[in-house]
This record gives sequence, C-alpha cells and structure tokens, in this order.
Amino acid sequence: MARKFLVGVVLGTVVAAGTPALAREMTSAYVVTAVANLPGAGGTDWHTDLTLYNPHSSVLYVKLVYLPTDTNNSGGAPTAPLIDLQPWETLNLWDVLGPNGFNARGDKGAMLVYADTSANSCPATAGDTSCDFGVFARNYTLDPSGNGGEFGQDFPGFPASLGVDSSVIAYMPQISDDADFRTNVGVASWTNDWVTVREDVQDAAGNIVGRYDHAIPPNGHEQWRLETRGLTGGTVAVYVQSGPTDAMVYPYATVVNNTTGDATTVEAQITPVGLPGQAASVHAASVRRVALRSVPPPLPAPGFSLTALTRRAR
Repeated sequence: MARKFLVGVVLGTVVAAGTPALAREMTSAYVVTAVANLPGAGGTDWHTDLTLYNPHSSVLYVKLVYLPTDTNNSGGAPTAPLIDLQPWETLNLWDVLGPNGFNARGDKGAMLVYADTSANSCPATAGDTSCDFGVFARNYTLDPSGNGGEFGQDFPGFPASLGVDSSVIAYMPQISDDADFRTNVGVASWTNDWVTVREDVQDAAGNIVGRYDHAIPPNGHEQWRLETRGLTGGTVAVYVQSGPTDAMVYPYATVVNNTTGDATTVEAQITPVGLPGQAASVHAASVRRVALRSVPPPLPAPGFSLTALTRRAR
C-alpha cells in the first residue's frame, strides 16, 4: 500500500478571519500546497480537482491565484475571474489547471484561495467568521496500467495563518525513499521575497542523515526529490533559514509507490519544539499579519470557464 506523492494581500484583497486552533477549521484564506496537470514517472498523469464550500446564507466572493513552480511570481501570477460562491454551494472545479481552467498543461505549482475583502467587506478582526469557507483539493492520476481506475491524494486547503514562519518548525513523518517508495518534498510561499528553507532529513532513530537548503521564489513554489536515498520510515523537518521578517511558507511531502504510482500526502505538523538555534516562541501568524500579506498582480487565466470547469469529464 502506498504511503505518499508529488505533486503548493496589499490589502483590500485578502484577510484570514480568525486564527484557527486546528488546521481543519474553516478560515477565509488558504494555500493549496500542490496542484498539477502534468505527466509523471511510471506512466502517471497528474491532475487536480478543486472544491470550494460556502457555509453561509449569502454569496461569498472568492479569488484563485495560481503560483507556478520554479517561478518568481512577485511580478504577477495567473488569477481567475472573481468567483461568486452561492449560499451553501459546493463548487467543484474539475481539473482546475486543465484547458478549461488555468490552461497549464505540463506544469505544477501551488494555489492561493481566499475571500476577496473588497467584494465581501470582510472585517480584519479576530474571531470574525463572516468570510470563512472550505477549500479542498485532490491530486489524482489515471491508473498507469490502463485498468480504468484512478489513484489520488488529498490536498486540503491549508489555512494561511498556520504557515511556517521563523518561530516554528514543520515535521513530516513516515518518509521513505527506498526500493518500494520515493518521496518528494515541496514548499509553497506566501511571501513577496526570496526565502531560504532548510530541510533536515532524520532517520527512524532521530539522526540527521541529510541537511539541505532550498531557495523559494517570491510567492513561489518548489518541489524536489528527497536527496537522501535509502531512508525507510524517517522524518523530514523544514524551517525558515533566512528571509524577510514576515516570511511565511507551507511545506508538504508526498510518498509514491514505485510499482503502482499510488501516492499519499504527508501534511506538515507545526510546532516551536526542536527549532534549532532559536528559543521556542508562540507562533506569530496572527490574523492581521495574514491580512497584510500581498498577492502578485493578476495575470490572465487563459481559457478559464467556470461553467466548463463544473462539468466533470474523465
């Protein structure tokens, strides 16, 4: 059985209403850490379905910003037209990077998904839930053996206020890169500057068997194959090594079954415990800090059709 894979406002634009205590509580600004529309190893072909849910009795206006990987997105990023999420609506956007969406065949990245403050009048006050909504994504491949099924992995939207800043470290356990599995590690950034993250690879006994630095572009996304091979059941730790004082990043890992291509997401577990070289401190990702975060200037999303995206086709 596979364990894991792949492939991821100045304001008046985005605000996170309320600082959630749990990653699965609703909020108003999310990072989907990995989205894709590209062929992969072993005959796989990865796609992303994105789902938005409105728990309110009124319309909620939502923005989607696609952050392509290996790209400095500070100068602009593909942005979908404003989405009017109807009361109690579950909006499914099938193959959101496909020809009816961001039209990004052969690419991967991350996505910012947030309630537009100028359209919704979301107050930047702690505890306000008037612009909270749900975000969920699934990355999947058609069965590379041609049997007609799919393999998929969940990428729930990660609340923007729960990212990794300089006060916390992210742990991702159950990592393997051996004869049976391969691991990819990725980081999305909601920071309008370069950020260097450090990756410590630990074996099952807690020994650091690999240490690597990765430069993440402004409002960018990076993903890499685990550099330390022969690891079975270890842990990857990721933390901010250098960057601006407001740096905020969102790590994740995936582990893929080398035989079937089946994959599972490893979500980051965030804590100040074990942060090297720094005193443990309270995670400072407040509502107002997220509210002041900027998004790249909008670039067109070619071919984006909300009507076409809602028609499921496989």
